[in-house]
Amino acid sequence: MASLWRVGSVAGASVFSRARAEPPSVGTMTSADVHDVRDPELPGRLLVVERDALVPLLRARSDADFALPTVACPGWSVRDVLAHCSAALMRVVEHRFEEGVFSPESNDRDIAERADWTNARVVDELERGMTEAGPVIAKAGGALDGIALGMGVPPRL
Repeated sequence: MASLWRVGSVAGASVFSRARAEPPSVGTMTSADVHDVRDPELPGRLLVVERDALVPLLRARSDADFALPTVACPGWSVRDVLAHCSAALMRVVEHRFEEGVFSPESNDRDIAERADWTNARVVDELERGMTEAGPVIAKAGGALDGIALGMGVPPRL
């Protein structure tokens, strides 16, 4: 069954979700169709699994590793990506969706605000965000799923 990507907006941020191209015929539903049904708890579970794998890895790395450039985000270091991810998750946890949130300018401000933080503090914030954002995302009806699904292991770490 074909799916289409639907674009929406939450607080000025683009949000992507899947929409069915056509409904299934009665009696023809297969296990493949279940993937188009939103599980509100899935983003939170994914964040917890990723947290449990990523945070210990980050805590074992040297400061030099945090300074490495990333391939996926030119001009950003591993630390910049982590600061961005932690800030985005904490915005969700704290319900801070001011105008322009998640814009390039907002992302740059979030990174700059954490410039004097230790790497450990950035990782602490990331861990807290990955722990606490799930229930908030679950209650948002899919509008914030992209926040959880966009969190990924920083390249080259």
